[in-house]
Amino acid sequence: MVALFALLGAGLGAAILLATTGLRATAAATAWTVRRPRLTAGLFRRAATAGAAGAVVGAITGWPVAAVLAAIAVHTLPPVLGPDHAAASQVARIEAIAAWAEDLAATLRSAAGLEQAISHTVQVASPAIRGPLTTLAVAHRTGTRLPEALRTFANDLADPTADLVVHVLLQAAQHQAADLSTSLAGVGRTARRHAATRLRIATGRARTRAATRIVIIVVLATTLGMFLFADAFLSPYGTGTGQVVLAAFGGLFGASLMWMVRIGRIPDLPRILTNPIEGPR
Repeated sequence: MVALFALLGAGLGAAILLATTGLRATAAATAWTVRRPRLTAGLFRRAATAGAAGAVVGAITGWPVAAVLAAIAVHTLPPVLGPDHAAASQVARIEAIAAWAEDLAATLRSAAGLEQAISHTVQVASPAIRGPLTTLAVAHRTGTRLPEALRTFANDLADPTADLVVHVLLQAAQHQAADLSTSLAGVGRTARRHAATRLRIATGRARTRAATRIVIIVVLATTLGMFLFADAFLSPYGTGTGQVVLAAFGGLFGASLMWMVRIGRIPDLPRILTNPIEGPR
């Protein structure tokens, strides 16, 4: 029986890994290529841990549905219970883009050309955008036309705020826009306001995440307490009908949890460069 649940856990972990990887395959190709080794290693660890947890719970309870629910919970709950790293990194990226736009504006006021200004700002750019910005500078130095390099840069960041800056730079590179430094300074101020708004929303969102954590902890603690001290109450779940009911309860709880997480998400602004790789027709 233990070997059976171990095999079930391994298969479930592999299924979760494949499903999660497939769902993330819609990310931008360049950004995925950069992050793929780290993300793949993290997904593999989480899938392996989930499979092990499912095998242990299945071996202890003898309930296949409990093994599946435990594996899914171990794989999905840590990002929900932990800090909101995605929101923090998004705010940091927006602030980095704002600082870069302001730095570009200040550099251009010193009579530097656009290409020189971009190369100059790479050295002082925030780590949140330094990688794509370095790629932009290198691509232009190696012969790539600036408009094409800028569109690739926007595709790498895949950020609506970055699209605003790139749009201004594209206008300057293609149509010799006047007073570029003033336009960039205005975009920088807009990005600063966007970052401040995101930070305020994230603060309110933290309350929803805290409520979600409390609900999850109470449910898990209650279930564990009943299993340890009132196992007779849970014994009907060991039957075939009980397993169906347990699966229904688990599905309803998971759907409720997904809804709580979804209402706490911050919808992003629409991008204005929806097809940044291709040039204008």
